[in-house]
Parts: sequence; C-alpha cells; structure tokens
Amino acid sequence: MRSREKLYQNIKSALLISLIILSSYFYLPMPSVSGFSLQTVFINLTALVLSPWQGFLTIGLWILMGAVGLPVFSGGGGAGKLFGVAGGFYWGFLIAVPLMSRLKGKDINFWRYFISLLTGLVAEHLFAVLFMCLHNSGNIIAAFTAVSLPFVTGDILKCIVSAFVAVRLNKRIQ
Repeated sequence: MRSREKLYQNIKSALLISLIILSSYFYLPMPSVSGFSLQTVFINLTALVLSPWQGFLTIGLWILMGAVGLPVFSGGGGAGKLFGVAGGFYWGFLIAVPLMSRLKGKDINFWRYFISLLTGLVAEHLFAVLFMCLHNSGNIIAAFTAVSLPFVTGDILKCIVSAFVAVRLNKRIQ
C-alpha cells in the first residue's frame, strides 16, 4: 500500500508540473517585467493538492528543468529567466508552495485555502520585489511598482479561482 500511495503522489506531481508548464505558454505580454499567465493558478493548486514536502520537490524539479534550459517558464527557460528581473517569482514559488501547503490544514475549506494562498502570495511578491532590488540598485519603491503592484489584483483573483478549484478537486481525489 505504501508504494501505491507514493506512486499516486508522484503521478499528481507529474501532472501538476505538466499543467504549470502548459499554463506558462498561455500568457499575455505586458509592458512590465513579465506577462500575465495562468501559471500561478497551477502553482497554487500544487500547494493545495500536495503535501508541503511534495510541493517543494515538485516546484524544485520544475525550477531545475528551467535552469537547464528547458522552456518551462513563461517566455522560455534558462538561467537568465531564474536570475533575471522577474526571477524572484520563481524562487518565491519554491518557498511559498510549502508554506501555503502547510497553512491549508487538513480540512477541505475554501476560506482556509484562500487565506493560505494570500499568505503565499505575500511571500512570492516579497521575493520578487527583493530580487528586483538586486537589478535596480536597491530602489524598493521602483521594484514594487515594477514587479508587484501590476499583478496584485490578478493574483488575488487567481487565488480565488485556485481555492475554488482545489476544494472541488480535493473532494474528488481524497
């Protein structure tokens, strides 16, 4: 039974990585540092469907795939994406996913999911702003204006969608 459960978790991880990659190809370019994509929805679902450790490994594998040059991120892949002006989001996902997964709790609950996603959103944006400060001589206001402010409303809406989908999905798969 243990190996069957492990296989099931690995299949969920593989499916979520695939969905994250596919969703990164459907994005709208914006004049700021990166475009608008549904990638965040599937990052959020990774946190709400997997355990904290499994979520960390899943996002870590996705980042590793991008680091070696596979086109898994919005706009491509490679170290340039991870260490470019929007790279903080990728590193923020690595920290935020296990955090959100831990905060979601054991019960399937929309509001608990939503609050955990908002907490993760703060972590993601914090990483993005701090990372952007490395590229703009430490100007935190300019960094916030460039990489966080334009995306906050859309990201909150993605949190609502993710929480709603995760409630329905978790009721089916658990």
